[in-house]
Amino acid sequence: MSTDIEGLQAAVERTAEAVKTGNFAQLMSDVTPEAIAQLMQMAPAGAGQLSITSMPAISGYDITELPMQGEAHVFEVAFHSAIGRATLAGSWKEILGQWKVTGVRLVGIEPAEPAAS
Repeated sequence: MSTDIEGLQAAVERTAEAVKTGNFAQLMSDVTPEAIAQLMQMAPAGAGQLSITSMPAISGYDITELPMQGEAHVFEVAFHSAIGRATLAGSWKEILGQWKVTGVRLVGIEPAEPAAS
């Protein structure tokens, strides 16, 4: 079985861009139902908490490839906004010839530093 690494990298970039721009149709195409359930569990427990599901206007992201875990390719994506940074790790597998996010976990949330006055 050959692995389409260029296709994988393009899929990771496409999915990160879909998160940034709020392209839910693309996200639904790229993410398995299991990974969507994991994302839904990341909703904030209390009002005013910074979370990946409550970040306004994502301004950018950084992608870092991590070592494989079993058969899954793993990438960390740090999403940036005016209120902070949220980093997710996603597991990717090729399913029926398409790269899909099969698992996701929160790596960390970092509120933005207050502006100096």
